[in-house]
Amino acid sequence: MGLKFYQIFIIVVSIVVIQSKQHLFSHGAFGKAHLTVDLPNPFNCNRTIGLISRLFPMKSLRLTELQVSKVNYSNADQLTVTWTPIENPCKDDFIGVYFVEVPVTTGACDYADFEFVTATQTTSTWTMINLRRQLEFRFYSRKKCMGPYQFIAKSPVVQPSNENEPTQVHLALGDQNDQMYVSYVTNSSAVIPQCQYGLSPSSLTSTVSGTSTTYNASNMCEGKANLVGPQNFIHPGYMHTMLMNDLRPSTTYYYRVGSDEHGWSSIRSFYNRPTNLNEMLHLMAYGDMGVTPIQTGAKATIDRVLALVKYHNASGVLHIGDISYARGTGALWDAYMNQIDPTASTAPYMVGIGNHEYDHVTGGQNDPSHAPGPGGFRPAW
Repeated sequence: MGLKFYQIFIIVVSIVVIQSKQHLFSHGAFGKAHLTVDLPNPFNCNRTIGLISRLFPMKSLRLTELQVSKVNYSNADQLTVTWTPIENPCKDDFIGVYFVEVPVTTGACDYADFEFVTATQTTSTWTMINLRRQLEFRFYSRKKCMGPYQFIAKSPVVQPSNENEPTQVHLALGDQNDQMYVSYVTNSSAVIPQCQYGLSPSSLTSTVSGTSTTYNASNMCEGKANLVGPQNFIHPGYMHTMLMNDLRPSTTYYYRVGSDEHGWSSIRSFYNRPTNLNEMLHLMAYGDMGVTPIQTGAKATIDRVLALVKYHNASGVLHIGDISYARGTGALWDAYMNQIDPTASTAPYMVGIGNHEYDHVTGGQNDPSHAPGPGGFRPAW
């Protein structure tokens, strides 16, 4: 069999270098950027600011219940929290989003994301992600702006309208030109995942079933990734994968994933790769991209990638390493996968390994590469 040579046009979109500014930001999965040079980082509960007694003691440590614009939401919905300000607030009062099971009296710093609130602020908007669990918002303040945080108020419980809503849709190249993998995430593996696809959005004439898998904290190499908690490992749900076959080259296909029992995604489309050796093949390539708004270049980069994918009918995206910068915070992987969903569901999104994907020191026995040595895959670079 002779080698096939395509005209390949690789577009290097952007190399987003963020390590130099990484220390300025703390992690948050619900659309909050935390500039830690302004105020301490609540993720490590290092509350050293405001340790001067106020002239007037706090007259009341209780608000009316925090109000939310909706108690049931879909993935990526905007949710607004409203409240009545307390008297004499501290400059590091904050509202956090919590797993319901986290105790209100001892878990002030065990949130999934947070926002400092100003003295006159009465609303806060959150970009919701489907973490497949019940959540609530809580307000914390410190008496006389000293000492530990005190619980002030909380919202009603908020939760996904459908914990099994298909999210994180992702295409990947198959071994053959007429194949394409597609995957998505739900909260359950109780039903058989499916993909319906065809040549028009109104005629998804082919159906293929798939398989489901998941992983647990014990499968991770080391902390924080194998520690369970809102800022560490959270269960990722179940990842479902199907393989579309017999695809025509240089052809647009429409598809949706899900099931009748759990619901279906919106209808997406992709352009299958060419087989004609004289046809130009476009690939997008870049590396080092995290989650917006924590890494400020992430949104601009992924927006440019999506625009170029659509403009060129690109045959794939290659993310060459340093993916998401989750650094052990499981909820950030959900946020990242939701961020790339519009792109990864439009063109196959293929990844490589960077230092952030192999930076474990212990736990090499869990390295799926099965590379020799106690650390698993740990190249010199």
